[in-house]
Amino acid sequence: MYIPVFWKDRIVQYPRRFAHESLGNGLYEVKPAPGEIEQRGTQQSATNFGNMDFGTLENALMAAFMSMNLRLMQDSVDDMRGQIITAELTNTLKFPATNAEKTITLPRMVNNTDYSVEAEIVSSDGPVERVETYGKALNAFKVCYSGSARKVALKLHVTGGLY
Repeated sequence: MYIPVFWKDRIVQYPRRFAHESLGNGLYEVKPAPGEIEQRGTQQSATNFGNMDFGTLENALMAAFMSMNLRLMQDSVDDMRGQIITAELTNTLKFPATNAEKTITLPRMVNNTDYSVEAEIVSSDGPVERVETYGKALNAFKVCYSGSARKVALKLHVTGGLY
């Protein structure tokens, strides 16, 4: 864990005072002449600056870890929210036979076939006994119904399978 360095300024009696000494030929050597040192200040060393670098690296790693966790949480929320698809199935055979089967393409491809599909009947022109989903793939699944209805409009709620 990062251990902060509590930096202290160097405090002197005369911070901007300099002494100059003539070297001849119009050249002068300028040297600081601060007077009394009231507070030494923190040493500017590789140890102290390296500690700052370590703290910066640690903060960057924590930020990356938090953003990764945030992304995973967003993925989980998206997975629970799911996808909603509407479909209309038509049966052209006489009851009890049925050919009302349709392949539904997922608007957003999933990563695994461990997703659930719940069917909601929006409208039908007759009785519907049950709606069945099967043949799940990463990009589509099949849906059919049994009953004497000729046309059935469905709202399909797809949840899971994304992450």
